[in-house]
Amino acid sequence: MNVNDSNIGNAENYSNIGNVEKATNHTIINKADLKYLEFEALYNAYIRKHNNIVAKLLDPFVQYNLSELPKVVVVQPDMKTGYGNRLPGIVCGFLYSLLSDRLFFIDGYKNFETYYEKDFNHDWQIVANLYENSTYRYIHNTNSYNDFRLVTRGNFNNEEINLQKILYIHTWDYICAPITSNPHYKEWFDKIIPDYRVFKTISLKLLRVHPNIRKQIDTFADKNFNEYNIGIHLREIKSLANSIQPIEHYSQAVKMLLLGRKKTNISIFVAADNNIGRKQIVKSLRKEFNSNSDNSIKIIYTKDNMNLANPVSRNPGSEVGALIDMQLLSLCDDLVITYGSSFGFIAAGWSNKTSHHRGPFVIMPITDSRDDLWILDKVWVWGAVSNEPCMYSSKLLIINEDEETVEIFKTNPLWMHYSQCHWPI
Repeated sequence: MNVNDSNIGNAENYSNIGNVEKATNHTIINKADLKYLEFEALYNAYIRKHNNIVAKLLDPFVQYNLSELPKVVVVQPDMKTGYGNRLPGIVCGFLYSLLSDRLFFIDGYKNFETYYEKDFNHDWQIVANLYENSTYRYIHNTNSYNDFRLVTRGNFNNEEINLQKILYIHTWDYICAPITSNPHYKEWFDKIIPDYRVFKTISLKLLRVHPNIRKQIDTFADKNFNEYNIGIHLREIKSLANSIQPIEHYSQAVKMLLLGRKKTNISIFVAADNNIGRKQIVKSLRKEFNSNSDNSIKIIYTKDNMNLANPVSRNPGSEVGALIDMQLLSLCDDLVITYGSSFGFIAAGWSNKTSHHRGPFVIMPITDSRDDLWILDKVWVWGAVSNEPCMYSSKLLIINEDEETVEIFKTNPLWMHYSQCHWPI
């Protein structure tokens, strides 16, 4: 019996979704959400397909040969990294599963359902034993191997890939960005994710935070956010070698964002990876804006103790606290984040702000704030053109891949945005 009997996600079969309104159970639809209805219908259809096939696989009265098992994409997130390096691979893996009509699983994310709503059981361990001795291939394996040629201009349903039962994804990066340049899938993206905000579209369905955590986020936002909100994320622990991010540059970037605003109720939300840095930014902001009479400004932050180390990832603070901070940043109208840290870019990518026509502002590191900055540093702050996460491996693609792959990657309007990121560290 072959259980791989439907073609819901395949890029060549997305027209099988059927009536969008029926598939999504929508009766009243906000105009801002109309462009995501095709993806929502596809997502809901995938859930039904996944649950149906997995139920058959787990039937104790049925035995399957390897040849009968459905093909799968398995994401192996590195749980010793932070959210900024953990979530992109999950989003990319799910995207690949849709484009290749494979089932999607996550291997090693313990207690996923503690942090996120789980629409279908994607725990690899429930079916892994069935796939022993199966053919497999890594599409991405951190910085040691990335099949950029396949992602950028190949077909996930070609003969070579179809021979592999398992496609593994192990990455810290938003590694799937080049697939939006892939000619094989242009029509799919134009129809399913027309604004090409892939991370946002997928994460708002696949990575919806658990209701208990969502309640904390909403309660904090309801009490503290105003008509205009700026989020700041300071990352100091993982700084580039021999460099610092001057605290005053964050408050000065906020000052630029407030140019021309008058009589506005403003909240500035601060997230940081250490208590001292957070305290210094709050102090700098208060010094800068206490005398500001044009607007009402409130400086806010959560009470998570950043001096505590996560026992698994060794990251500062708690797992829930990090997720709350990231989600609150995503609710802000503008962001000022730290170069070299994926945390802020993932928060931006998670944003559901329909008014966002630009990405976050990025504070660059400097070598020594005591010396002449005009001599040492060329760029102090820059504004990203998109909220999509950056892709630090794009530099490796541009340098190491063949000319055709690089040229196709550069047909994407966002290729410079994806590439304007820190070097792999």
